[in-house]
Amino acid sequence: MLVADDDESVRESLLKLLHGEGYQVVSVANGAEAVETFRLEQHRIDLLLVDLNMPLKNGWATLDRLIEVNPSLPVLIVTGQPNQFELAEAAGVSALVEKPIDVPALLLLIQKLLAGRMESRLPRTGQREFPFHHLRAAGYTSRYSWAEQNASPYSHGGLNE
Repeated sequence: MLVADDDESVRESLLKLLHGEGYQVVSVANGAEAVETFRLEQHRIDLLLVDLNMPLKNGWATLDRLIEVNPSLPVLIVTGQPNQFELAEAAGVSALVEKPIDVPALLLLIQKLLAGRMESRLPRTGQREFPFHHLRAAGYTSRYSWAEQNASPYSHGGLNE
């Protein structure tokens, strides 16, 4: 797994969390490092967590390069920026994860995406294989009653990190 986030506290928290769950994780501090690390170690990386707001190469530019190298990997955008839903969905990423991160929902989603990847060992066509998921910020509540009725199982409140 590759974690790319310029915020050292977020990067270290994700690294500890994911190591604690038994995942092997490589972490980098910017988009340029993410692209270079992925090119060198793509055989070890089965999922990408990429922050949008990074120096040297922002998250969208980083994603373009990473998906170009391997379009079949699950990609999770992690951001504190508002209004990224449509861009993330259009970019073909697997999920948009809003900060503060809902940790239990993130772990469940990662487990689901990796399990789906393991089950699907068919030849790759270059198409994204995963439906889009939107993990709202931990503690998110909608002002609209219809939103709660149609809530995703990945949008429940959880730990604030």
